[in-house]
Amino acid sequence: MGVLAAIGVGLALLPLGPQAWRWMLLSGIVPAVIVLAFRTKLPETLRWYVSKGKIDEARKVFEEMTGKSVRRPEEVEKYAESVSFRELFSSPYKTRLIFASVSWFLVDIAVYGMGIFIPTFIHELFGANSPPTSNELVYAILYTFAGVGYWLAVLTIDILGRKVLQAVGFLVMGGALFAAAAAGSNISLPLLAALLAVFFVAENAGPNTTTWVYPVELFPTRIRGSGHGFAATMGKLGAICGVFVLPLLERYNQGLMLGFVGFASVLGAVITLAYGIETKKQSLEDVSEVFKSFYDYFTKMSENLVRGARQLDALIHDLSDSDSKYIQIKHTEHAGDELVHEVFTKLNKSFVAPIEQNEISALTKSLDDVLDIIHAVAVRLKLYKVGSPDKTMLEFSGIITTSVELIDKAIKQLPNLRWENNIMDICIKINELENQADAVLNEGVSNLFNGHGAIEIIKLKEVYEYLELVTDKCEDVADVLRDLVVKYS
Repeated sequence: MGVLAAIGVGLALLPLGPQAWRWMLLSGIVPAVIVLAFRTKLPETLRWYVSKGKIDEARKVFEEMTGKSVRRPEEVEKYAESVSFRELFSSPYKTRLIFASVSWFLVDIAVYGMGIFIPTFIHELFGANSPPTSNELVYAILYTFAGVGYWLAVLTIDILGRKVLQAVGFLVMGGALFAAAAAGSNISLPLLAALLAVFFVAENAGPNTTTWVYPVELFPTRIRGSGHGFAATMGKLGAICGVFVLPLLERYNQGLMLGFVGFASVLGAVITLAYGIETKKQSLEDVSEVFKSFYDYFTKMSENLVRGARQLDALIHDLSDSDSKYIQIKHTEHAGDELVHEVFTKLNKSFVAPIEQNEISALTKSLDDVLDIIHAVAVRLKLYKVGSPDKTMLEFSGIITTSVELIDKAIKQLPNLRWENNIMDICIKINELENQADAVLNEGVSNLFNGHGAIEIIKLKEVYEYLELVTDKCEDVADVLRDLVVKYS
């Protein structure tokens, strides 16, 4: 609509003669002043105020947006997040940034390069002696097709998806320009106009729309502005390339110029198909930082694991009521299985997260394994009717409880994975506890041969081995956490 309005203003000012261009340029002040007036009324974001320590201003914004009163500063201070421009260039945002930036760079070669040179094509269509209004009218007709493209994007972006629209749009743009370049100077005027119309529809139904949408969705709130700004800057570099390179190519050969833009378009399609992420019908939270939506799941799993370890500790310390205590552990283990199911269901509906899907899967499975073995210990204590705990079982119980509590502490630091945390120190402590458990197992098995019958030895040895296996599984969790710290911190 803005482009069509500009064309209308141009047509209205043409009768002013040779000085009309000055008035056209001056007319751009009017919308600029209107936009500036509106923007001065926009409040700053809640997160920006909090990051600058302006809690009173943050409170006002929160109350205006939510209609809820803020009684304590902590209610808005929780929105503060550590922000670093370097995070854009860390995994996996680096790949997303490259995808968004290169796509925008390539499409703006076409948008601005071809946009600037449309009058040249119109000149070819109507001849040097055609009246100026003819050029403006054809320009308006082509941008009307661009409007059709925008509406197609609006109607289909959540049906076909961003990736499909962008890839197909780039391909159709390239195809239209390659066809025009192949026809050369012999192309008929109606065919050239038709190919340009197809180009405009594809451009605006696809990458000229999606390259604006993608950066908003690919980055979390704390770096969304930086990510979008960086991608937009790369787009404007593409615009400069289109505006200054295309005239040089056009002087040499018009077909070469069209082929250059066509190649840029096809390259955009290839990059989209290779690195594009489908974000349709997902919330900004799920799209921009999928792993954040798993924080709650991991926290619930670790807290459920602590519950299971403490229930096992209570069972070992008092084996007289093993049946009821076993039922509690069984319910806890089933609750853990349900959480695992929820994680994998959500993971299958999401795309690549700020940590890789296989890493989310590994952490989920390792947490579940610890609880499964705790349940297996409880099963054996119940089936073998172990009457009273011995020193070895009590030592194992203490090691397991401490290890699991350390896991819970580490899991709750995952939101700070890229910043200051002591997850690595916790992992070292868990490894040390596992080594301690190995020593307890060796000593315990050795003591079994002092005064125990054969059946008792078989039963208790298996219980000891499963207790030690719990600590092995805790160490597996520590290994996954350590790998995450090494990769992402």
